Amino acid sequence: MRRTSYLAGIILLLCSSTISYAYYTTKGQNIVNRKTGETVILRGFGIGCWLLPEGYMWGIRKLDRPRQFEEAIIDLVGKNDASKFWEIYYHNFMTESDVKAMKMWGVNSIRIALLASVLQPRDGQPDKPPYFYSEAGFALLDSLVSWCEKSHMGIIWDMHGAPGAQNAENIADSDGEARLWTEKEKYWPRCFDLWLKIAGRYRDKECIIGYDLLNEPLLRRYPHISELLLRELYVKLTKTIRSIDQEGIIFIEGDDWAQNFEMLEPMDWDSHLVIAFHSYPPTANSRGLERWDILRKKYNIPLWHGETGEQGPPYFYNTQATTFLESQNVGWSWWTHKKFERNTQPWNIPRTPGFNKILEYWNGRGEKPSVDQAKDWLFDQAKKTHSDSCEFLPDLVISLSGLDPDGYMATRDTLPPVIIRQPANTTIQSGDPAFFYVRVKGYPVQYQWQKNGTPIDGAAEFMLKVSHPDRAENNSSYSVKAYNSKGSVKSREARLTILPYAGPVIDKTPKAPVIDGRIDPIWGSVAEERLSHIVLGKNESLEDLSVTFKAVWDVTNLYFLIQIDDDVKSDQGSSDYDRDGVEIYLDMDNSKSRFYGDDEFMFRYNWNTDRVRDEKHRGPTEIKCAQQNTQSGYIAEIAIPWKVLSNLPQPGQYIGFDLHYNDNDGNQRECKLTWHSARDDAHQTPSVFGTIKLGDLKGK
Repeated sequence: MRRTSYLAGIILLLCSSTISYAYYTTKGQNIVNRKTGETVILRGFGIGCWLLPEGYMWGIRKLDRPRQFEEAIIDLVGKNDASKFWEIYYHNFMTESDVKAMKMWGVNSIRIALLASVLQPRDGQPDKPPYFYSEAGFALLDSLVSWCEKSHMGIIWDMHGAPGAQNAENIADSDGEARLWTEKEKYWPRCFDLWLKIAGRYRDKECIIGYDLLNEPLLRRYPHISELLLRELYVKLTKTIRSIDQEGIIFIEGDDWAQNFEMLEPMDWDSHLVIAFHSYPPTANSRGLERWDILRKKYNIPLWHGETGEQGPPYFYNTQATTFLESQNVGWSWWTHKKFERNTQPWNIPRTPGFNKILEYWNGRGEKPSVDQAKDWLFDQAKKTHSDSCEFLPDLVISLSGLDPDGYMATRDTLPPVIIRQPANTTIQSGDPAFFYVRVKGYPVQYQWQKNGTPIDGAAEFMLKVSHPDRAENNSSYSVKAYNSKGSVKSREARLTILPYAGPVIDKTPKAPVIDGRIDPIWGSVAEERLSHIVLGKNESLEDLSVTFKAVWDVTNLYFLIQIDDDVKSDQGSSDYDRDGVEIYLDMDNSKSRFYGDDEFMFRYNWNTDRVRDEKHRGPTEIKCAQQNTQSGYIAEIAIPWKVLSNLPQPGQYIGFDLHYNDNDGNQRECKLTWHSARDDAHQTPSVFGTIKLGDLKGK
């Protein structure tokens, strides 16, 4: 590390040219090639987990941000060897071969998730400029820029973890507080100076497309922080960067996870702004794009889906989303290019046995390794983040519009298939599907699944789905043969166990309840279910939030009575999910699909509204609903016609189901309860739904 001369830096900036050399700039609603003027679709990957690793990327949630990893590694091996670990990690995780490979696929841009402390160390900084910087940190960026210049790969700098943290979450490497907002006098100057340093260092490099000023800032959800600070900071940051680069693109993200841009209006402070919105799952239809498209047209500036992805196989949703986005002149950046033991990105890093033991210790489930063990295991894992040691997932690359891994694969030797994850024994209840998976290295690979030793027709993918097996199939065994031109390998046999159904049985009612928000006598004998999982925020007490529901059905409708105890009701918030309200999830054939199709539904019914919204299918729903306020909260009553669900109900039918409740005690969501889901991901995939069964008049 060395202290830079602030005065010398200012003199350099005043004397330097402000000519931009970037490959691309903006013109109206288009991103264009600077030389030809042709419209360009940005296709790229976010480079996360490199400078800013997150817990889920490594395979742990108890520790989830760089500062926690840094402390935990120092605890294991001491400061010197901890520094050596990070040096090995940084130099293997992201390499020139990665840049070359992505360029061969058809990628034209990479979004580099920056952690401020890698460049501008957290500790020991003075109260005002000049600040000191890490030359070792900038050397990593120097190498990256050199590789991208040679490969003609565009770079978008992404301030993912800003000085002080732009949100209080792990993704900003916060200490639990968003100090960029609560201590702006201290951290805004650091942020200005850091962007000045970055722009000045690389001002003459063609590969620099532009600057993503802040990743997913959060302001309005924190007390006493004005969301108007975001525009104020952006204007000042833009002015800072423009002292160096007059043409580089300024990517701006809104509040609330880069989804709410109201506080940034008017978006008129620069001639090269791009609206960088985020969403998970990827935005894949006009309805999802509409709120950002309105802003694009209003201000005549481009849109960019700056972060999305995290979709596992089969990857057809990736194709649907990227094809749609490109049809709407919207580029995209997939998150990310490499992670540990996940199949949502091109390279999967296998965790070593030693590193798994370290994770077990950090999770409180294993013994602390010796210093020598920890050093060996950490250094070994750091080396094996190199792509040569990773599993490459070409099917994910193929699934993204415009990308093709074949040229890259032609440069690699075909290897015999090797199973790196065996199919696991699976236990289900009657009515649910069963899934078996295998992970194999050795592209290209073909598959053939067997049941009890006999090949299954058409079962030729890495995943086998057994749709609603009969109880007679209990204890059946499943295995798979993986093969290519270099050889074949057979998996272990995985056993299927089918238990009797033990979930709720929804009675058929002889008399339909009146949908008026009042408790009819018909509800008196119906079993009650409680929402008991907290998947977001915290619940202070039953008075703060408590939700139960009952359900019955007849040949016309599926009925719900939902009783909510909520001491503070609110219909404020920029989005429906920010307001008090119920979410009902239904999967009519209980297929537990990864993606929403025609027979999977998400309905939302907010407090103080008179309609139920179908969040996944467009058009009127004809759903009857009513609500009544009570002393402790309110009652919601809903009748969903079977014709809306395109279903003819039958006793004994199994339906995928979940029910959630969003709680807002002010102007933002503060807690979420669920009936079944352990995480807030039912809006992304029906695979996490629970199951209900339709009974007869006696509930059987």
